[in-house]
Amino acid sequence: MCGIAGVYATTKTTETLKFIGADMVKSLRHRGPDGNGFIVLGKNNAPRMLLAHTRLSINDLSPLGAQPMSFEGTSLWIVFNGEIYNFAELREDLRKKGHRFVSRSDTEVIIAAWLEWGHDCFSQFVGMWAMAIWDETNSTLVLSRDRLGIKPLFIARENGNLFFGSEPKAFLSHMEKSPRVNLKAISDYFSYRQPLDGDTFYHNVYTVEPGTSLVLSDGRETVHRYWTLPVHQQRQEVSESEAIEITASLFREAVNCRLVGDVPVGAFLSGGLDSSALVAEMALKRDDPIKTFTIGFKEEGYNEFEFSTEVANHLGCDHHEYLLGPDQYFSKISDMVRIKDAPLSVPNEIALHELSTALKKHVTVVLSGEGADELFGGYGRIFRSADDYQRVTKAGGAFNLDPLLRRNLDKKYSTLEWSEPVDHFLSEYSYMSLNKKETLFSDELMRNLGPDPHRVDYFRSIFDELSGIDTLNQYMWIFQKIHLQGLLGRLDSATMSASVEGRVPFTDHRLIEYVSSLPLEYKMRWRDGKSKQAAKFLNSSQISEDLDITKYLLRNIASQHLPENTIARKKVGFPVPLRSWLTGPMRSEAKDRLMSQNSVTRDLFCRDVTLRLIDGAAEEPQSGLQVWMLLNLEIWMDSYGLTL
Repeated sequence: MCGIAGVYATTKTTETLKFIGADMVKSLRHRGPDGNGFIVLGKNNAPRMLLAHTRLSINDLSPLGAQPMSFEGTSLWIVFNGEIYNFAELREDLRKKGHRFVSRSDTEVIIAAWLEWGHDCFSQFVGMWAMAIWDETNSTLVLSRDRLGIKPLFIARENGNLFFGSEPKAFLSHMEKSPRVNLKAISDYFSYRQPLDGDTFYHNVYTVEPGTSLVLSDGRETVHRYWTLPVHQQRQEVSESEAIEITASLFREAVNCRLVGDVPVGAFLSGGLDSSALVAEMALKRDDPIKTFTIGFKEEGYNEFEFSTEVANHLGCDHHEYLLGPDQYFSKISDMVRIKDAPLSVPNEIALHELSTALKKHVTVVLSGEGADELFGGYGRIFRSADDYQRVTKAGGAFNLDPLLRRNLDKKYSTLEWSEPVDHFLSEYSYMSLNKKETLFSDELMRNLGPDPHRVDYFRSIFDELSGIDTLNQYMWIFQKIHLQGLLGRLDSATMSASVEGRVPFTDHRLIEYVSSLPLEYKMRWRDGKSKQAAKFLNSSQISEDLDITKYLLRNIASQHLPENTIARKKVGFPVPLRSWLTGPMRSEAKDRLMSQNSVTRDLFCRDVTLRLIDGAAEEPQSGLQVWMLLNLEIWMDSYGLTL
């Protein structure tokens, strides 16, 4: 795991690029404290290429694994961030084809694979990556990102130059124009916690789309797609025993291959199903106790130590617990915003950063459970809500529903008049509705957002692409494609800020491709016939995890190794006690910063609405979260001197 950056330059001199390279490795040192380097390449009368790299040594700790790296005396160079877990098998195949290797690193295998297979090599990799390959012979740059977007890769174009980096900070200060705020991203942030569709919080800075490679050659850019999240219009007809056996095998392989490395490996352990299942699989593979880590807050009800300790004792783990207080939490917000180069997406990012900092004393690699809910059907309330939409639609409107069902649906929804699936989905998925944004956002901001401030057209286009599958599976696909991106970005910034590599077995593409092909009943199953009958008259919130079993396959697989309490435990998030904190120091800080005449966000939001949110945050959880988000935006814009 490392940090990468560079410039594909048509207008910058060699000396300028050397200066930029030195600054790039300095800015990304937290991602790779074990070594760094940069090189300026390029033939006469051709674009110059700056490649910069900071190294976090995981495989082959020797200098032979240093980057930027070339191979076999060729004109190929690479900088790479990530892990190719099947590199040993690929290296053996490539040896048989005549390639010779001088290191034990996966980076060297990538270059040989590119030489042998070209763009097809990416389809053969099992892993996570963001990389740049430079072919000096034909002045061609290839930027590639892994299938799910586990590793970040940002790009910006200016005056014929293309900048790229693991984090925007690697290149923002070296662009001629000062960065500006992307106002659409601010609107996305309040509703979806992250910018959508490859956007970032910076105007004209984008992400390379997951599952693609961007190629620059002869002044042209082309995009090669090597993987797409599968859409299964027909589900596999497979017995339950076979589905369990194959899923268990794929899950075991996904975990085992992520234990490879020349440094200590541990795991986050909350005591919930996902992290516990990971640790159970790790314990089967390792003879020594697995090092596990959890963090919580001092306030009652805001830590999971009871559950994580039960699992750790059951599996014989070397378990570590950490407590985080409000002073420590608030002192870290500005630091984390500067590390992420963006407002934080969820309040628990700071806790993850603090936990990563603490566990760095014990391990360099940590396994985490992101992706399980999206793949196995863990977000029961919103996934089951697709049934609510379908029941209203099939009845021809709410007035045709059974009276008891209609009363229960009225308890959950502000309206039962949805013209299409996207309307219902966004009413459930959005953290802030369009109506609330119109109240909070200033008139100037709303005008600048254009005719679709809620990005309905973006989601509608996705639903159109998924028209061949039922509504519930559409919801699950969108969560895997979009929602998971935010979780993976949070994990990367929180762990890499402490020079720790986070690995996510549930995002193994082989596991995803198989489980996504299975019938819904293997993910979300009724407890019995009586429960299914009772659900006909209840809304999704009344049903989920009471009348049905979410993540059925994963619970079944994990039941062989975990306590019954863990298997039966309902889904719990990672809450932060914002409500109680907003009655104390955070309230004063938020009010001082957001209501000040010097506030950099004062023109973006209605000040009287902002004040009402601050004053009501202690009683209203949603207001507390919104104040936290407003404060994040204020800190981010102020720290970076951003303008509109």
